[in-house]
Amino acid sequence: MEYSRQVHDKYYEMADRILTKVPLAVTFQAKTGVPKVYGAAGVASVWVTLVFFNIGAPLLVNLVGFGYAAYASLGAIESPGKEDDTQWLTYWVIFGLLNVVEYFTGFLLYWFPFFYVAKLGLLVWLMLPATRGAEKLYHAGVRPIMLNLTSKRPALAAASRAPASSAAPATNGSPSAAAAAATASSKATNLKSE
Repeated sequence: MEYSRQVHDKYYEMADRILTKVPLAVTFQAKTGVPKVYGAAGVASVWVTLVFFNIGAPLLVNLVGFGYAAYASLGAIESPGKEDDTQWLTYWVIFGLLNVVEYFTGFLLYWFPFFYVAKLGLLVWLMLPATRGAEKLYHAGVRPIMLNLTSKRPALAAASRAPASSAAPATNGSPSAAAAAATASSKATNLKSE
C-alpha cells in the first residue's frame, strides 16, 4: 500500500507541475476547488471511454493526433534548436501517411475491434518526445521505401539529396541527374527572363 502511495504522489506532483502551466487547468481548480490533476484525469478518462466504445472515435483520435502535435510544432518553430523541428516534421509525415492509408482502407479497418484505441496509442507513441516514435518509424519504414523509390529515378534522387540551402542543384556525378539539373536550371532561367 505504501508503494502505491509513493507512485501516486510522484506522478501527481509531476502532473501538477505540468498543469500549472495550463491556464485553463488553473482556472478550473480555482473555480471548482477540484485539483487540476483530477480534472485532467477525469477528462482523459471520458475521452478514452468514448474512444473505447467507438463513440465519435475518428474525430476524437484525430483531435489528439492533431491538437497536441500542432501546439508542439508551433513551439518547435519558435525554438532555436533543430532537434525538435526534426521530431515534429517526421511526426507530420507519418501522421499524414497514416491518414491516407486509413482513408483508403477505412471500410476494412472499421471492422477490427479496438482499432481506434490502437490508433490512439500509436499516435501518442509517435508524438511523445520521450519515445520519439515518429523518427523510429520513419527510419525503419518510410525512409528505406523513399530511398528505394528515388534511386529508381536519378533526377528525383539528386533533388532529394541536395541540401535545402544550396542554390545550385546537386548532380552526384550522374549524367542523367546532371541533365535533369541542367533542364531545371534552364527552365528557371526562362521563367525569370519572361
